[in-house]
Amino acid sequence: MIPNLLLLALLAPQTPLEPPLEPPDLPPDAPDGAHRLPLDALMERAIGHAAKRVRFNWREGDAQLGAHLSLPAELNNFESLRAGARLRVPTSGLLLELGLSYAWVWSTPSTDLLALTPYRQAGRPARFELDLGLAYPLAEGVATPAFSLLPAVELTFTAHAQLRYLFYPGSTAGMDLKDTLTSWISGTLSDEEVDNLEGARLPGMLIDRARYVALLGLGNDLYFQSGLLLSHRVLLATPLLGLMLETQMNLGVEWDLCLGWAF
Repeated sequence: MIPNLLLLALLAPQTPLEPPLEPPDLPPDAPDGAHRLPLDALMERAIGHAAKRVRFNWREGDAQLGAHLSLPAELNNFESLRAGARLRVPTSGLLLELGLSYAWVWSTPSTDLLALTPYRQAGRPARFELDLGLAYPLAEGVATPAFSLLPAVELTFTAHAQLRYLFYPGSTAGMDLKDTLTSWISGTLSDEEVDNLEGARLPGMLIDRARYVALLGLGNDLYFQSGLLLSHRVLLATPLLGLMLETQMNLGVEWDLCLGWAF
């Protein structure tokens, strides 16, 4: 039996043992401490970090300037339209915003009929609006449009918070400097200001006295490689200041579209 086992061992295919992988010799001019490893060893350890895909790095820009158009829905029967300019400055991953707009207001058949009755509906006459805002990108990435004619863009999903200041032209007519400055920083319109706005009040309107509005919302920003910026957002007027201000317009919705340039 033993001779048979020896015969099988001799006839069995022999697999030569491979020597352990050794790093190749370094050239004479290699720096001290340098070494090379085989690919198998490199694949078992971290060799770097993947960078975030960015089509347009808005964080490294100086500012963003654009023009915007807004359609407010103030939950009344008056129609409104806003237009203006907006400046945004990137800082620490956030966007600080400053906007100046003018809001046109006009009546509708419903408000014309309401004016024939003793009832009035809360509203705001035509005015200037100053916005101070903060935008925080919640998610972002490179997006490829469905149509090949459009280039890839940087897309951000952004949360917005704004404080809006309302200025009614002619509201402080006939007031001295002290009363004018006091009225400008006051949270509500005084009786004298409401009287001065009687000519700007639309039929059937009861002027809302609140001078400040707090808004929260969500939106998207599209950054093209050239710096072109297309932004839209939906804002909700919240009753955060309603307890402190004499307002009857605690809620409202606003759709905003902005076209601009990131520098």
